[in-house]
Amino acid sequence: MITKDIQLVTSYSPLNNTNLSDYQTIDNVKTSIASDSFSCLELQSDKINFFRFITNGVLLNFVGVFGLMGNMISMIILSRPQMRSSINYLLIGLARIDTGLIITSMLLFGLPGIYPYSGSLFNYYYKVYPHIAGLVYPLATIMQTASVYLTMTVSLERYVAVCHPLRARSLCTYGRARIYLVGIVIFSALYNIPRFWEGKVKSEWVGEYNTTIYCPMQSTFRDNEIYQTVYIHWLYLICMYLLPFLSLGQPVLSSYFT
Repeated sequence: MITKDIQLVTSYSPLNNTNLSDYQTIDNVKTSIASDSFSCLELQSDKINFFRFITNGVLLNFVGVFGLMGNMISMIILSRPQMRSSINYLLIGLARIDTGLIITSMLLFGLPGIYPYSGSLFNYYYKVYPHIAGLVYPLATIMQTASVYLTMTVSLERYVAVCHPLRARSLCTYGRARIYLVGIVIFSALYNIPRFWEGKVKSEWVGEYNTTIYCPMQSTFRDNEIYQTVYIHWLYLICMYLLPFLSLGQPVLSSYFT
């Protein structure tokens, strides 16, 4: 039925009167029809569900719990007054950011990976997860970006302290470390603002369970080809890979050849 509707849309557009906007309109109609016909109850194959259950539902949550414990211990130890220094301040900030990243990862991937295979956590999978995904996902990308640049900052701070000890007295201070941390968090938040508009929630009444279920879906904003090409592909490549690697590689190469 959906295929016939698309054929009816295209049959009333003579070839000599069509242009690019016509084809884009038809593509939007196809996408809209596909989104509306998608059922929240549709699951992937048993093999994929089992793989996600092992990797996400078991391993990710297991490692995540130990990661949270390790970060908590690190923050307690590094927060002692006798441990006050610029590097320890950055490490505390990195531990806090990584803690947030672990929590958001467990909410987005760990817990949702349990239901499709085991049948447990039905309410979380169909009630809670779809409504929090639109907020938790942007927060996770903010944490990811901040973690990358904080790791880079810690590495550069250690490089200056070891290779340029005289300059480290002015560059590696507690006050500058606070500025670095705040600047990284602000940059990470601004860079990931578009992520808040990438998702939407689809609702569906299921008579079998006598309840309304929900599932997260990509928004039309996320499906835009220009947005995908410029922001998701190129800007992500530049900001998350090229800039950090070049920032770390340049001091090492300059010290090696001088």
